[in-house]
Amino acid sequence: AFDDTDLKAMVNADSSVNLDPEGISVANAGGFWVASEGSGTVGDAAYPVKTANLIFKLSASGVIEDILALPADVNVKQMRFGFEGVADSDGKLVVAFQRAWKGETQPRIGVYDLTAKTWQFHFYPLDPATSPNGGWVGLSEITALSNNRFLVVERDNQNGPDARIKRLYRIDLTGATDGGTLSKTLVRDLMPDLRATRGPVLEKIEGLAVLASGLFALAIGAIS
Repeated sequence: AFDDTDLKAMVNADSSVNLDPEGISVANAGGFWVASEGSGTVGDAAYPVKTANLIFKLSASGVIEDILALPADVNVKQMRFGFEGVADSDGKLVVAFQRAWKGETQPRIGVYDLTAKTWQFHFYPLDPATSPNGGWVGLSEITALSNNRFLVVERDNQNGPDARIKRLYRIDLTGATDGGTLSKTLVRDLMPDLRATRGPVLEKIEGLAVLASGLFALAIGAIS
C-alpha cells in the first residue's frame, strides 16, 4: 500500500517525520497509536503529492515502532479526507475515515486485527447536510466504549449561524459484515450545548474522550 519511497519522502534531514496526526489512542500493549491523514489525491491541484493514510505505533517516549498501511486496493481510492480517529479495543484497531473515497458514497470504518494482521471495512451512513450554507458532513473522531461499541463524532463543516450538525453517535461492530453498512444510535445532539455558551458555534469537534465518570470530554476548534 506504500513503499520505501513514500516513507522516505516523509522524513526530514533532522530525522523528524512529517505527519498529519488526526487521532490518537493509548495502545493496550503500551505506548500509543497515531492515525496520520494522507495528503490527498494524485493530480489534485491542492495536494499534488500523494501521501498515504498511515497508523503509527509509538513507544511511550514517542519512538516509531511500527507502521500500518491500508490494503493497496483501498489505498488507490484515496481522496483528501482520510483518517480522522483511531481506537484500540479488544485486539483490534478501529479507524474512522472522514468522508467517502473515490467511487463510494459513504465513509469507511476500518477494522485492523492486530493478531491476524488483516483489515475489514464497514460503511458509515452519514446524515445529509442541512446547513443553509451547504457544505458537507463527515466523521471527526472515534472512541472505544466496550463490547465492540464505539462513539463517533459526526459534524458538518459549518460554523456560527450556519452550523447544524454536531452529533455523537454510537455504533456496534458486533456481527458487522465486511463491506456492509453499519447502523447508528444518536447519543447526543451537541448543538444545544454549543449554543448555550452564547458564543459562536465553532466548526470542528476533533477530539473525544470518555472519562471514568461517564462524562464526555471534547476538543473543539475553530474553522480552518
